[in-house]
Amino acid sequence: MDCPSSETIGMEALDQNNSVNDSECIPPLSSSEVGTYRVSLDLQQEQDQQPHDAMTVVTSSPVPSEIVEQPSTTTATTRTATAFQCSRRSSGSVCICVSCEADRDRLFQRKRTTTTSAEAKDSIEILGSSSKKKRRTIATAFSQHHDVSSSSNDTSSADSSKGGSDSVTVSNASSSMMTEDERIAKMSSACRTILECIGEDPNREGLLETPNRWAKSLLFMCHGYQQTSEDVVNGAVFSENHDEMVVVRNIDIHSLCEHHMVPFTGRVHIGYIPNGQVVGLSKLARIAEVYARRLQVQERLTRQIADAVVETVQPLGVAVVVECTHLCMIMRGVQKTSAVTTTSSVRGIFKSNPKTRAEFFAILNGSARPC
Repeated sequence: MDCPSSETIGMEALDQNNSVNDSECIPPLSSSEVGTYRVSLDLQQEQDQQPHDAMTVVTSSPVPSEIVEQPSTTTATTRTATAFQCSRRSSGSVCICVSCEADRDRLFQRKRTTTTSAEAKDSIEILGSSSKKKRRTIATAFSQHHDVSSSSNDTSSADSSKGGSDSVTVSNASSSMMTEDERIAKMSSACRTILECIGEDPNREGLLETPNRWAKSLLFMCHGYQQTSEDVVNGAVFSENHDEMVVVRNIDIHSLCEHHMVPFTGRVHIGYIPNGQVVGLSKLARIAEVYARRLQVQERLTRQIADAVVETVQPLGVAVVVECTHLCMIMRGVQKTSAVTTTSSVRGIFKSNPKTRAEFFAILNGSARPC
């Protein structure tokens, strides 16, 4: 591409800025751009100090692809090139000078920042509104639940056993208000439905009294919900200066698996070291019975018995071992008839002193009859 002559650029520019480097290639100007160029020279100082306010959109006059910016050798040449390029932008063409590029970068950044801030603000408002709605919904639900729970607690009895956090509520308000006959009638009706669902005829001779018998037997197998360890101990705690181990082993228990409501049976071994008080030996068996006569899992049953003994006599330590066979593993599922599950729970000195704990397990291994 041929470089434009001095006449084409304009003599005024050459006189003011001395000369233009012949090595720089400047694209030819149109007749309208020559006038703009002269005005731009007068406003050059102001344009150098003030950034452009907006970016120019590309028009039908494209920038020649051959333009390659060369390093300026003098300040005057740089100022002339800048003025010329900015004048092209003001006339509707794209300017590629460093100043305009910086302006465009700042404009894009400002636009992105503004857009991002607006979107973030909208998102925060949406989330805040959603959170408020959720909080109101949760608060309303909690208030309703609290009101229902309060009314239920006023009319229902609870298991006040000292077995710790594993205490189980005896029944809800409606069942606690029912008499035993009403419970049996309701359970018998449910049993008839079950018999029909499994394909039996509840009206045939052998099943006429089955719903009633089943209801009574289930109430008996779950009568632990109506008792507490404090009830069955009945104050049978005595002062005694005895600090050696007391072990009651082979206490038979029968319980119901809470997962399938089928029985698991076995034995409990209880040992404790008194701390100035002893409890009647039969009371240890009664404590085990209270928690066994509920819907249970063996792990929780073991822990509840240990905690109840601790609350009853405040001993130096307690150890409980439970050995059971579960019909849910024998009659169904894996059907392993010889499987025996053993669980243990230790408190106090039995937990902190390995020798004491070893003595307890040695007594069980040497004396307890197998399941």
